[in-house]
Amino acid sequence: MTTTRLLGLLLLIAACGTDEGPGGGPPTLGTTPKQWDYVPVPGSKCMNGTDTGIGVNLGTSGDLVIYMEGGGACFNSSTCNSVAHPSGWNASNFASEIGLYNVGLFDRIDDKNPLKDATFIFIPYCTGDVHSGSNPNGMGGRAFVGYANVGHDLDLIIAQSADVKRVVLTGSSAGGFGALINYDRTATAFGDTPVFLLDDSGPPLGDQYLAPCLQQKFREAWNLDAAIPAGCTACKQANGGGLANALGFLADKYPDRRFGLITANRDGVIRSFYGYGYPDCVAGASGTPMPESAFSAGITQLRDETLASHDNFRVYTKDSGEHVWLLFPPDTVSPRKDGSGKHLATWINEMLDGDSGWASVSP
Repeated sequence: MTTTRLLGLLLLIAACGTDEGPGGGPPTLGTTPKQWDYVPVPGSKCMNGTDTGIGVNLGTSGDLVIYMEGGGACFNSSTCNSVAHPSGWNASNFASEIGLYNVGLFDRIDDKNPLKDATFIFIPYCTGDVHSGSNPNGMGGRAFVGYANVGHDLDLIIAQSADVKRVVLTGSSAGGFGALINYDRTATAFGDTPVFLLDDSGPPLGDQYLAPCLQQKFREAWNLDAAIPAGCTACKQANGGGLANALGFLADKYPDRRFGLITANRDGVIRSFYGYGYPDCVAGASGTPMPESAFSAGITQLRDETLASHDNFRVYTKDSGEHVWLLFPPDTVSPRKDGSGKHLATWINEMLDGDSGWASVSP
């Protein structure tokens, strides 16, 4: 075993055997440790104009996990009918729903969960815009203000996070897309504190698969371009395409940070989402799901071509048509149907601990 690999192994063992993680301590948000509490956030609004807040579960280590909830996307009459929390998300919603978030990544008693001692911040999804909208006068009177909400959340969180030593910005489905789009501002806000990205089931495929005409619909419905980092000129193509270029842009801008994407190669939910534009927005207007073969080819292109030259951005691909993985025990998630291959818990540990063997995983 090489010295580098031995050091990486010792670090992994140390991380698994202590409550301190990277050192430091949790935010000073005044809530009860290891218990979910609702915290209202001044200025944050849902699509119906009602006030909202966040969920907070204080941990014991210097790890901070900021998790963005998923739940569809609202960009036409069909999709808006099934988006999460159209009537708002408040303390009552929190009380009835937050119990779902004591499993998988949030499980404090699973010794194989690499973030079991972290502080968890839960950002609800009640704006229908993948946490990235800047259009308070959206279709049907909806306020697509997810991007502003994240700003209000960060203002509250960062002011109380002087002892935090490591941040994991994450989310599932719409929340995965939201984490990706909000990464640049989050990393900037936390300054020297390292911010990792863990995008669960929010893969922005290349223009061949995520049709530029559909990307344009997102831009127009939510004023999405206001959330795109100013320096990513390739993210804003004249035909509406280019969103996938944000991946390489972030990897290049933050070469000392690590970015991970978890996805199934036949994800039925995202195929339905992208089906509104595949192969074009006329043929795809009915929302017929993108074929499995096309989606799988898009994931392969993203993993093995688009990101192949970026050592700090890796993809964990599972052979499945199911959707979202961070709510399962991470040591039970593997890339293959028979359970073989590197399990997700190991992959996340390697990502967080700087292991030189961290790499993309294929089925």
